[in-house]
Amino acid sequence: MVKIQIEDFFIDINNNEIEKYLSEIYDTKIKLKNITQLGTGFHAVGCSVDFEKEGEEKKLVMRIVRGDTGWGHDYVSDRAGFLIFSHNATNKVDKSGRSVDVAGIRKDGKLVSLGDCSEFVQFTEFISGKVYADFLFELGNRGSLTKLDKERANFLIDYLVDLHSLKAKEVLPDTVAKNIYMRHLRDLIGHGELLMGVLDTYPHPDKLEFTDIEEMASIEKKCVEWRWKLKYKHNRLARMHGDPHPWNIQYLKEDDPASFVILDRSRNEWGDPADDVTCLTINYIFIPLLVTGEYITPFRELFEGFYEQYLAKTGDDEILKVLAPFFAFRGFVVIHPLYYPDLELEKRRKILNFVNNVLSTDEFDPKAVDSYLR
Repeated sequence: MVKIQIEDFFIDINNNEIEKYLSEIYDTKIKLKNITQLGTGFHAVGCSVDFEKEGEEKKLVMRIVRGDTGWGHDYVSDRAGFLIFSHNATNKVDKSGRSVDVAGIRKDGKLVSLGDCSEFVQFTEFISGKVYADFLFELGNRGSLTKLDKERANFLIDYLVDLHSLKAKEVLPDTVAKNIYMRHLRDLIGHGELLMGVLDTYPHPDKLEFTDIEEMASIEKKCVEWRWKLKYKHNRLARMHGDPHPWNIQYLKEDDPASFVILDRSRNEWGDPADDVTCLTINYIFIPLLVTGEYITPFRELFEGFYEQYLAKTGDDEILKVLAPFFAFRGFVVIHPLYYPDLELEKRRKILNFVNNVLSTDEFDPKAVDSYLR
């Protein structure tokens, strides 16, 4: 077994598997001679792989991307993407050396070839149920809370409390936690699926009646300022879902509030709990606006009750001081013209009023939503 050291980490690769892997790559019997770690840089570790092919001495460089230094390489998917891009890009131009392949290291030390992959697929369990959004629309049309409405909300609160109870500082080195928290805030503003990416999928501002380029740019700038307020609060980094909105929450039994499954955990493993909290709770504001045009009492009860219980069970009063930029991103999501092309102007404006007012408030007040909407 070859041990590759990356600062305090070790990666084990089975020697025999490397020999077998290279034999498959070159379609001939390979004899592995030696693997030597050449050095460690900020981005990657390099190793010399010496082998014999058809009686001739050969040498390759094996690169392993570091995940402990930041640079956007924090998750396995980041490191895989970096190497796959490098492999494809390198072989498309002259005078850049040649990439032979990209391999995945399995837990047992075996190598899996990825270099010829053009796309990737994921297979997941099929879940059949009723989405939480449907229950919220029913509540909007009914106008009054039932026992099941309250129980569903309470179970979701308990789920997030439990999920967020695992803090990164308990399982990750401090340096890694700092990098991931800063990355989480950076992604919130600049990632293609988050604030700037969402705004880039909007129609040109000249075609929008409810906002303009100055307002959109202003909100981006305010979020950058918020990033600097929050970026060193890595003690807040916790396990999270990343996208627990009501269309991702499915109930296997309509009359069982504990029978929910939350799908599509594909964005973050670690982050600020404020991300999950705003993702869910902005819909207690948006859906009643969508259905009735007003922030009606039943949803006010759900919204205020969520924060009252979440804060009591987590002790995380600080979350009210960090929610603002996360609400800004979620606000632009729920009023996106692609999702709701027929949404009335005044409803979009109320959400944008909410975003602007919350960004201008140092500490969010869950009981002040009516004033934020004005």
